[in-house]
Amino acid sequence: MISVDAMGYGSGDDQRQSDVQTGLLDVLNQAAASAGLDRDNWERQGAGDGEFSVLLPQTAEGRLVGDFPRYLAAFLNRRNGNAPWENRLRLRLAIHYGTAIADVNGRSGQGPVEVARLCDSPPLRAALKESEADLAVMLSDRIFTDIVRHGHALSVDPKDFREVKVQVKEFSERAWLWIPRGRTIHSLTLAIPPDEAPAPTARSGGSLPKQSASVHNEFHERVDARGANFGFGG
Repeated sequence: MISVDAMGYGSGDDQRQSDVQTGLLDVLNQAAASAGLDRDNWERQGAGDGEFSVLLPQTAEGRLVGDFPRYLAAFLNRRNGNAPWENRLRLRLAIHYGTAIADVNGRSGQGPVEVARLCDSPPLRAALKESEADLAVMLSDRIFTDIVRHGHALSVDPKDFREVKVQVKEFSERAWLWIPRGRTIHSLTLAIPPDEAPAPTARSGGSLPKQSASVHNEFHERVDARGANFGFGG
């Protein structure tokens, strides 16, 4: 399954959002066709600036993981041309394998949740921002191990991927980042803004914020405090 999301959609006006939706479908269709993948057989759920898709079991994984992202990057570059930075169509793409159960309102199970977490993760957002590329891709650890590391995606090299830790809400897993050639994923700092970084916990080895020992007592009438101890002991 895949999850794709466009950067900066919410800040655009009506015309910009319409252009993003049209462009998103155009580049996905073109990239899939060039990679030999039939999008007509994908189970697709659109979301304006993104798409969640479940692919058939007989999908050629090597084409999906190796060829599809490369063609997607090429068609994004062609579409954007010399467009101003704020008008470029820039995408985050996550690819994952997991349980996706046909349910009353789409797909349920851990698979759809996890691929969404990967697509929306701080490391992938940071990779797209810092690289200034039009595309940043994240593979789940299972996809990378089974397809890339074992040589089933001949058009990509395992050394072109960077291992990262993805921690979003209850999801915490290893994953692998890739950006198009011409930029090196290993040179990026992947700085995560403080408001997106996972909160430190005692179990994860981080230190919890210290509690202030300052106490303020306020009284609105005369008090006999002989022998009293206000506040709390150290």
